[in-house]
Amino acid sequence: MTALHRYLGAGLIVLFVVIMLWALTLRLMRREETPDGLLAVQHWTENLLVVQTVLGIVLLVMGRRVFEQPTAWLHYFYGSLFPLIAVVGGRLASLRRERYGYVGMAWGAFFAFGLTLRALQMGCGYSMDEIARCLRLA
Repeated sequence: MTALHRYLGAGLIVLFVVIMLWALTLRLMRREETPDGLLAVQHWTENLLVVQTVLGIVLLVMGRRVFEQPTAWLHYFYGSLFPLIAVVGGRLASLRRERYGYVGMAWGAFFAFGLTLRALQMGCGYSMDEIARCLRLA
């Protein structure tokens, strides 16, 4: 279950980057409407975000803790903030439904990306080597 939580976190980072880059491309192309594909990616990212949050809570209740880092409490802090940020981004997107609705999604994905990456760093380590070692199949 810990490995699933770890890999899902890494997958969410990738999905947040996809949303940001897709929205940036749309903005540079001056598209006003949000494509259905981007809405689908956003929808599935939100669903996986719920699964990730529930998995984290279950692991916490089961007694699984992050002990390697002296600032391990930040893992829980970042992990609890990024779902909130994603919801706020979704709300911003719904406020601007008529024009450039994807801009709110992009900002939400940007901040959620940063918080999710920091949560992964707090759980695995700061360097890319530590993160890669953490994400290897054991």
